This record gives sequence, C-alpha cells and structure tokens, in this order.
Amino acid sequence: MSALVCVTGFGRVGSVTADILRSEGFEVLVYDSSMRRVEEAKSLGFKAYLTDATSASSAKIIASNCEVIATALPSKIAEQALRTLIENGAKKIVDVSYIRDPFIYNRLAQEKNTLLLVDAGIAPGLTNILAAHIVKSFNEPLEVIIHVGGLSAKESALGLVASWNMEDMLEEYTRPARARIGGKYVELDPVLDATTVEIPGIGVFDAMPTDGLRTLLKTLNNVPILVEYTLRYRGHAELFKMLKQLELLSSKNYVVEGCSITPRTMLARLLEDKLPKRGDRIITYVKGVGKDNNGNMIKAEYILDVSQDDLGIKIPILSYMTGFMQAWFTQKVVEGFKNAGVVPPEKLADLLPEIIMKLKEKGITLKRRVCLEESQ
Repeated sequence: MSALVCVTGFGRVGSVTADILRSEGFEVLVYDSSMRRVEEAKSLGFKAYLTDATSASSAKIIASNCEVIATALPSKIAEQALRTLIENGAKKIVDVSYIRDPFIYNRLAQEKNTLLLVDAGIAPGLTNILAAHIVKSFNEPLEVIIHVGGLSAKESALGLVASWNMEDMLEEYTRPARARIGGKYVELDPVLDATTVEIPGIGVFDAMPTDGLRTLLKTLNNVPILVEYTLRYRGHAELFKMLKQLELLSSKNYVVEGCSITPRTMLARLLEDKLPKRGDRIITYVKGVGKDNNGNMIKAEYILDVSQDDLGIKIPILSYMTGFMQAWFTQKVVEGFKNAGVVPPEKLADLLPEIIMKLKEKGITLKRRVCLEESQ
C-alpha cells in the first residue's frame, strides 16, 4: 500500500505505530522534538526530522509533507500541537493523546476541512468501539461500564510497568473522572471513589474511576449509567489514598535547596527509574446491561486479558496494543474515511469484526459473552 504517513512523537507508542504502519506497506516519516528519539528512529531505518509540532512553521512543514498525521504526544503539549497542525493545513490527523474535550476542535477542523480522529488507542479507542457495539445490541440500554488496566504481569499493590509516560499516568489519579450515573452527569475522584470489581474467570481487582469516557458522554447520551474504571491489583487504591493524603500527587511547586519541583513530578521520575520496563499485562472488561425487544434484561460483555510474555514481544503490551490500534485507525483513514471535523472512535463500531480478526492474527483473543441478566 503506497501512502505517505507521518508519525509525530516517536515515544513508546509512536514508535510502535510507525513500525506497524511500515510493516503494512506505508511510507512513514517521523517527526519528534527530541534529537535522541530522532536518532533512534533513523537507526531503525526511518526518515526522521527534529521538529516541534507546536510551532506554526514546523506544523506547516509536517502538514505539507503528510497525507495523514498520526500524533502520539504527551498530554502537556498535545492540545497545542493539534490546534497548530489544524490551523496550518493538516488534512487528516489520527491522535492518541489525552485531550479533555476533543470536540473543542470540531468547528476549527470543519472550517479547515480537516479530519481529526481522536482517542485512537486501546482505552479510549478500542473500548469506545466495544461500548458502542454493546449499546447497538440493546433495544433499551441501561448501563455500560468500562474496566481497563495496564498492569504488571506479577501481582502486587503497586503492580505497574513503566510502559507509558508516568506523569500522564499520575495525572489520571488527580483529574476528576467524568461519568453519568442515574442519568445525571457526575465527577468522581479516582482515588477516593475507588471500588472493586470481579472479572469473570480472571479475578477481583481495585477499580479506580478515570476520565476515559470523553466522547462517549456525548455520543452515548441515551445510556443512563456510563462509567470508566482503571483496574489495579488489590491494595493499590489504599496505597494511593495514602500518597494523596501526603500530597505526593500534588502539582504544587515546592522549593527544595533552591530548586522548584512538584511532588507529582518527582514521584513520576522515581516511577520511571524504579519500575520494570517490561513484563506487563492488559485486562479489558466492557460490560453492558439493557433490554431486548421483548423486555428481557440482557448482559453483554467483552473480555481481553493478554500479557507481553503471551505474545513474546520485546516491548510492553500496553505500548504495543495502543500503537496497534492507532496504526489500524490510521489505515482506515488512509483507505478513505473523509468526514471533516472531529471523529470519535466509536463511529467505527461497525468495523469491530475486522478488529477482532486482526487481533486474532496477532494471537490476541477478545471474548464476547451475551446472557440473561440475573434479577437483583
């Protein structure tokens, strides 16, 4: 397949996205603001350039060179970079970064005739597709609950692998988790509102509400209960309650021996240094409850549990799966998806059978169960 795709951000996820797209026959250019990562990309055979996507002049260069731009950037610069790319002529963007409200770009993207496919990873991304697919199977949807966790394969209270940006991970524990409960918009605290969940055939986990629904809060506005939880091993939530009480998740600046630093930045750095870099596991459990045409209560579930060792790959499974999904979304855009404006991943829910087949080719099984819901 001949098409020029640019990957902006050659970190843990972007490097996977670029590699998979190249393996699918795409010509791939790499742009990054780090010389180290540019040199790494070149050593792997990519044409790579030192470029800051938040700069208007750089964004013009990227936009003019690329048919489709796959962006995988830290949350602290992603919003500015996307806006700059749209303003400077980018026509098709597939983004995997955290943006609190992706629809803020919709008017600008429509005015510039830009397609912006957002949240193009595994969670959000694949989980959006699963949630939307479940809702379509009901005559009257009542609830959809998303559970997803990137964990170490070895169980422990911390239970983490440094498979993505640790500062972004800690931000998940501090930003309010938007949800819908009883038909009303609510904001939950990821630490204080943590609960537990039993996943069929897998076990019991801590479940911490996190802000991953985003576009689903608008596109699934007919679902009275809609919540996303991040999965952690038992004991994790209590550990982070203590860290929260000690202000170690705070972004407040402290001056220590003449240097200014935030506790969260310091904790993120320690996690980057001390956590293992491989040996992780992804668990995804998306459950929906609704009524069928006869008024029967039906429960539909999708379950995925796969580890790095299961696939025998050299990179963490979380990075691999996120890059895999971004590459898949990018390929769909290249193949002719043309809508201008913001496109949420759930709009591609009808393509779920294709995703299941592609995952199976990689040795990854996504299980589906549908059954009558037991009376409460």
